[in-house]
Amino acid sequence: MTSVLHRAVAPFAAVIALVATLSACGNGPSQVNSAVILGDHVISVDQVQNLVDKVVKEPAARGLAQQHKLDLVAREAVGQLVVHEMLTDVARREGVRVDDDKLADLRAQNPFGQKLTAGSDVPTEQLVPELVSRARGFDAYANDQLLLDGLAKKHLGRESAKYNLVVVDKADEARALAEKIAANPSQSAALMRAASQKSAQPVVQLDKDATGGDGVYLAAPKNSVFVLPSSQGATGGGGYQIVHVLSTETASSVPSDVDLSQITEDQLPTLGRFVLRPHIIDSGIKISPRYGVWNDLMLTVVPKNEAEVSGYVVRPKSSTP
Repeated sequence: MTSVLHRAVAPFAAVIALVATLSACGNGPSQVNSAVILGDHVISVDQVQNLVDKVVKEPAARGLAQQHKLDLVAREAVGQLVVHEMLTDVARREGVRVDDDKLADLRAQNPFGQKLTAGSDVPTEQLVPELVSRARGFDAYANDQLLLDGLAKKHLGRESAKYNLVVVDKADEARALAEKIAANPSQSAALMRAASQKSAQPVVQLDKDATGGDGVYLAAPKNSVFVLPSSQGATGGGGYQIVHVLSTETASSVPSDVDLSQITEDQLPTLGRFVLRPHIIDSGIKISPRYGVWNDLMLTVVPKNEAEVSGYVVRPKSSTP
């Protein structure tokens, strides 16, 4: 991945996943005791709380409790359950299955064999996902990890996305432009050109083909608009990339000119989650406000006041719940 979008992939740490849904009936899922409504399925508050209760019993979680950070655990639990729910469905539809040999190899590695102790110096952003994954158990963790790997390998190099892109300097300007484009997708290029006139160094790329990892990274319904914090904005000191997805396409095989050599094994789970994005958006996912809000870019739950810090996706009108 050598394009301008490559640097946006790294900050999104792996979100490993698991299970537990209730089938809907009647006129749709009930919101009573619902942590998440995902299409016709429900993830209950009890399911989330069960994982939180397991984490709290771990010595390594004492610091989180003392620092009143158990809300991080609840959000991570919701995020992992959401990814698992959609992963199970998409993998089944696409015929992606867990490879028994790889499962045996992962079991032999015994990733949860070493106990996490109180006072662990593991950074919070790594500790919380691992604690939740341990609470879910090895089988759930391994199953989802390998399915995400399989989805990534199936789609890498075959996915392409045509898009328009511009870089603007200010957060409010980025949000306003993204909303305008989502509401008037046919005017995308004109709106971007107008926005670039306010910048010292306008950056506009029209109908650019993105293959390889970028095509997977931009997986989203047509006319979705990505807002990505940029390390090199229009003034050379930050800013926001506005990426309007014009169309996506899945080739029957990997084109001969696509180079995937820069993609490593440890990137596969993250890329596999990106494959899930359009399906999650189309589901009309609803998160209970007690946990925060769903972030389509990071594919996890974040506090409402942090929803735009790491970037976000403005959904096309036809896909907005």
